[in-house]
Amino acid sequence: MFRRDPVKACGSPKPLIGRRFGWTAVIGGVVLPITVFAWLSGCERRAPVSGEDRSPVLAKVNGKELSKREFELFLPEDYRDVLTADEVRDYVDRWVTTQLLYEEALRSGIKATPDIAARLDQYRSDLIADQLVQRVIEEQAVVTEREVRAFYEAHQQEYEKEYRVSHILVNTPEEAEEVQSRLGSEGFDVLAKKYSADKHADVGGDLGYLSRGNMIPEFEGIIFDMQVGEISGVIPSEFGYHIIRITDIRDTQIPLEEADIAEEITNTLTLQKRQVVYDSLVTVLRRRAKIEYTDAAAGFGVTARPDTFAREP
Repeated sequence: MFRRDPVKACGSPKPLIGRRFGWTAVIGGVVLPITVFAWLSGCERRAPVSGEDRSPVLAKVNGKELSKREFELFLPEDYRDVLTADEVRDYVDRWVTTQLLYEEALRSGIKATPDIAARLDQYRSDLIADQLVQRVIEEQAVVTEREVRAFYEAHQQEYEKEYRVSHILVNTPEEAEEVQSRLGSEGFDVLAKKYSADKHADVGGDLGYLSRGNMIPEFEGIIFDMQVGEISGVIPSEFGYHIIRITDIRDTQIPLEEADIAEEITNTLTLQKRQVVYDSLVTVLRRRAKIEYTDAAAGFGVTARPDTFAREP
């Protein structure tokens, strides 16, 4: 079963595209990788291939073709232009390998089992559900110029200031607690050199001056409320666990007007609205439905719990 992740914004993980795609779809009759959470990030799938496909053929295996259109169908549109030649070749080679294995399985007498049929049925349900979510989001998650202006005015100081940040990056919560316990008796720079797994450890974890838009999102939620000399608590991110210190705050070297960052603000607000619209849709549907957890589910470790999305939009 697919799990939707409504957190990541479209475009943010581009540098990691070759390593972070989740692959669970069918192209040309075989399983190939796709990103299945594109509906919320704004990277929607294109319509399924129908009728005669006249797009160029990328590869053939014993007469079975993989067309460019089929290949692109399962790539979020925003990623299509950032795939390197090596990444495209790797994905096409994966299709070739899978097709070879599929044909050999058929020759060996292996057929689709009820389990496979169930998984395909679940995949079909996910695709249709995605279409609904995409339609609702396109209709309701619309950001206006007035909202962009209001956001800029509310956060204007954050765009006018630069924050010099040092951090200590460790791999586990236990290491972060160890560092925190030593902050009272040892200097931040010393602990950074001793514990930090980051390449800036040798300079006391100094990241230089950061401003809104050029730091990880987890920092943005904290840094703007900190003062010079202040040290944060533990901040988890995809990279590990951070402890940060503000060493200086100055006026930005390149002032940003609303027009300069309107697109960035629009993207931020759009992602927020998509989350709200999605949560609201699920909340309404769950309230309308009759949902039951059986004794069998309880025996399997599944119990009813407060609805994650049961909050007012």
